[in-house]
Amino acid sequence: MPMNRAILITRPDHDLVTKYLYVWTGLFIKIAKKKGVKYFDLSGKKAIRQKFESYLKKQKPSLLFLNGHGSREVITGHDDEILIDKDSSFRGGVTYARSCDAGQLLGRILVNSGLETFIGYKRKFILGYSPDKTTKPLQDNIAKLFLEPSNLVPSTLLKGHTSQNAYERSKQAMHKNFQKMISSVATFEERYAAKWLWSNMSCQVLLGNPHSKI
Repeated sequence: MPMNRAILITRPDHDLVTKYLYVWTGLFIKIAKKKGVKYFDLSGKKAIRQKFESYLKKQKPSLLFLNGHGSREVITGHDDEILIDKDSSFRGGVTYARSCDAGQLLGRILVNSGLETFIGYKRKFILGYSPDKTTKPLQDNIAKLFLEPSNLVPSTLLKGHTSQNAYERSKQAMHKNFQKMISSVATFEERYAAKWLWSNMSCQVLLGNPHSKI
């Protein structure tokens, strides 16, 4: 059965990290809304497996944008409830998982079971942030260095580019930010966080078809 040009988003909001991902994913949702692209937003307590699988089955989205904690075998939602595990299977489509470690094993399992393309991280996705900005994530200039490049993956796909383009644009933006963070004009916070951004850049992976589009 054909897939729809629609996006299924998960963005739980139950701790500091998921709060940041929740808020910054909102910027992507604004882009989707402006472009008139159909999206389904499983936010906060709605990011549970029952709802996720229901939307997946009924709506057949061409892009999954997953935000939440993860491991090499699972991606989670609200209160770390497992949404996807190694027994999950998909037919076609692109998944971008802003989760720790899922690109190490789970992404390959999903591609082997029918997912067209998986973009994620084979080690921890590390989020740098300013402790004095945790109540205002969009005003956190350290977090911006991490989350603005990662938002480029789904926004580039939304504009009709390939998965490879999305993957590369994100990595290029991370590299640009990293160069700034180790420069002579960088703040102490930026220099301190640079190694974490480098880790994200080096462990971002694309598995499956690099030419896929949504």
